[in-house]
Amino acid sequence: MKKLVSKIRKKKPAPIVAEQPSTRITNETVAAHRERILAGGRKFKYPLQTPKHRIVFTTILIVVFAIAAFFGVFTWSLYPGQNTSQFAQRLAQVLPYPVAAIDGQQVRYSDYLLELRSALHYLQTKENVSFSSEDGKRQLEYQKRLALNKTVENAYVAKLAKDQGVSVSGGDVNEFVEQEINNTQLGVSEEVFKQVIRDYYNWSVDEYKTSVRHQLLRKKVIAKMDTAGRQKIEAALAEVMAGKNFNDVVKTVSDDPTATDGFYVVKLVETKGSSIHFSKLFVAYKAFDQKISQLRKDGKVQEYIKVTESVSPSNQR
Repeated sequence: MKKLVSKIRKKKPAPIVAEQPSTRITNETVAAHRERILAGGRKFKYPLQTPKHRIVFTTILIVVFAIAAFFGVFTWSLYPGQNTSQFAQRLAQVLPYPVAAIDGQQVRYSDYLLELRSALHYLQTKENVSFSSEDGKRQLEYQKRLALNKTVENAYVAKLAKDQGVSVSGGDVNEFVEQEINNTQLGVSEEVFKQVIRDYYNWSVDEYKTSVRHQLLRKKVIAKMDTAGRQKIEAALAEVMAGKNFNDVVKTVSDDPTATDGFYVVKLVETKGSSIHFSKLFVAYKAFDQKISQLRKDGKVQEYIKVTESVSPSNQR
């Protein structure tokens, strides 16, 4: 009995507990604490390295595909679609899309749209032409042909100008524009003239100057290349200077007076008040048109859009 009581009264020894490291950060434990924190974060870092590269690759692939798709759609809108919007014109000014080629010289799509959009704007706003009507569709095709022909010719003029060493300076263009403003009978200011250009042709001042540059360069190049016409007018003038009747020379030498460009000599006949009467000896430029026709026959003019070979809409009815 005594042995049983002594066993009950005997105290049980306390369980042995492993010594826990102190959570208090000291100068001695700061390095170990930092290592434990970093080790805990590494398990979240390394699993993301492979997906990160995949995300970058996928993003680049999507961007490349989107750019390719955009230019593919835009290219389709220019050639089969023949987009004539202002957005198409602006983008074609940045990107050198060709609309045709002549004797190896590329013809820019933006130059074609510059001419075409101006003509369409005038017909829509000043003559109330609806391009959805049958007559309007004929007008549209006719204007496309005119604009394309003019743009092709301007590109060939630029090629000839480079070969001939002929150029038009910015001063030449500005002088022409100033003369246009001063010669108008309305007495308008420069600002009003700019508004008229915008209203009638939907051109900015820079676009109008581009058109003027093409006109001036065309006159210089055509006059220089047409040696036969120059010799003809010089021979006729020599006859007049030798004493032959001016009107007789006009009858035998002069070309169709309805032609707009050519060599000419003017003789004053009489003046009555503000009226002036004169006789004109005129030889039209022919060499350039003949050269363009020959290039077309030789297959050296390629057009990248389908435009009807049409005449005036009034003659198609």
